[in-house]
Amino acid sequence: MLWRRIMRGVDLPVGRHGDLSSLVDLIRREEEFILATHVNPDGDAIGSLLGLGLLFRKMGKRVFVGHPANGELPPQYSFLPGKEFLRGPSECPSQPTCFIAIDCANLERLGKMRAPAQKARLLINLDHHRDNTRFGHLNVVDESYSATAEIIFTISQRLGQKLDRDIATCLYTGIVTDTGRFQYSNTNQRTFRVAQEMLAYGVSPAYIFQNVYENLSFPCLKLLGRVLDRAKFLPEKGIAYSFVSQRDLPAVGGAEMEETENFVDLLRAVKEAEVAAILKEMTNGTIKVSLRSKGKIDVSKLAEKFRGGGHPSAAGFSSPYDLEKTIDVLLKLLESDERHSNCK
Repeated sequence: MLWRRIMRGVDLPVGRHGDLSSLVDLIRREEEFILATHVNPDGDAIGSLLGLGLLFRKMGKRVFVGHPANGELPPQYSFLPGKEFLRGPSECPSQPTCFIAIDCANLERLGKMRAPAQKARLLINLDHHRDNTRFGHLNVVDESYSATAEIIFTISQRLGQKLDRDIATCLYTGIVTDTGRFQYSNTNQRTFRVAQEMLAYGVSPAYIFQNVYENLSFPCLKLLGRVLDRAKFLPEKGIAYSFVSQRDLPAVGGAEMEETENFVDLLRAVKEAEVAAILKEMTNGTIKVSLRSKGKIDVSKLAEKFRGGGHPSAAGFSSPYDLEKTIDVLLKLLESDERHSNCK
């Protein structure tokens, strides 16, 4: 009854909580969808976006798969099936009916896809982040899932839809990257059960691993050497950090910033480090920060102070400051967080 009223154009307040059953019923009934994810997408964002898009196509739905960067993927995800269906914001239908924001903690993170999302008669927020702002008319947000891709697999089961290898490859990529190759604390028994299901559809873990984690260009390998050489470890704060500047890219022969996604994991490997950080200078001068934690410190709370977000073990944000000040503010916040933790 409620969904029929929505589709007739009656306004629905933002913030309504929904369960998977509500979303599954809606997917069964509606025929046209717009899908989008957050800017600077990671493996779960891209895998979930493409996986759900391919699932809808398999079901005979009309689907627009939007991407704020006009369909350009980071090199390590260019192997994923369905990328040929990605479209830029300028091609998005002007009067969307059902818009699904995927793996996106807040409306601002949709970038240029935010405008069509706000025009949609029904905005669905599908995510697993703890800091999600519940910006949709219908919010299906469940922190117990290791990845949004895992939720999409559950949706396919509820719909009674069998996957194929392409869909499963996208969803497995989302899960393996958002769990840090099944290392992070968000990994649970269900995560492994779902991954096992993906293998039954012919997914090759070795193929995905090689593309995502062993796909650096030689200039990027040289860039990694620079980043590690300038890395700093502050034992009193328990943090290892380094940075990548725009000047570094041509200096090593033309590396791409998108290739540096996994650099932070190498700093996380420092034995005494509780937190690792990589700061990246983007082309517009913005400093993008990637954070990792071994569990003692919730880095998503640090990211939230900069209007970023993520998970306790992996988070990120864009800083309004220059590189030097961003480092200074981050270290002060980390010190404050440690003092607060010690007082508990």
